[in-house]
Amino acid sequence: MTILDEEQEYFISWAKGVVGEDSVLEKEPHGDEGVVYKLQTPSGNYYLKLKKGSDFSSERQRLDWLQNKLPVPKVVASTQKNGVGALLLTAIEGRNLAALCKEWSAEKVIDQLVQALKHFHAADPANWPFEEHEDGMVLVHSDACLPNFIFTEENFSGYVDLGESALGPVEIDLRAAVWSLQYNLGAGHGLDFLRKYGYQNATEKQIMEFIHEYEDLQRAHSLL
Repeated sequence: MTILDEEQEYFISWAKGVVGEDSVLEKEPHGDEGVVYKLQTPSGNYYLKLKKGSDFSSERQRLDWLQNKLPVPKVVASTQKNGVGALLLTAIEGRNLAALCKEWSAEKVIDQLVQALKHFHAADPANWPFEEHEDGMVLVHSDACLPNFIFTEENFSGYVDLGESALGPVEIDLRAAVWSLQYNLGAGHGLDFLRKYGYQNATEKQIMEFIHEYEDLQRAHSLL
């Protein structure tokens, strides 16, 4: 579903009004689900996310809950018009792991992803209001692909795109991470990742199963 130019202009004007400062606008590379702009201001940077058919309620609620628990963006404001939702967020400064793949060694990318995911999965799920907590479940990102992990130099800055975060089995994130690593770095790196995460007996067969399961889920949601 395409967001028209005039719709984008409306929300850009709205976001600039909320920020209340002179801002430099830059359109960000993004997937098929929506449009993202970066607003740079003298006092800080922001991201404006636009999406057809969504009011971003899931992402807003999860980001509010995750504040002070994990490094995530803060919701500044949200609105909607004519079936298009807009979400204005503070920026997590830095560069994502997919971009850093071009500069870092594969081993470094994998090590950093393992650490960031383990930190996410170790978050205390007490009082999580969106699903019932069952044995074997942890807090999962639900889209643990490389673009959603941000670093400043070699320091981890935070997580982005958390609208689907949930309580679930850790394999939800491991499938996405394996798929994303092999997409960005090539075959073999998913196995290295699983073993460093703690799956010492992981096999290439398991890697292929994880990739197929991830791709099947993406197709079911028309994302592949």
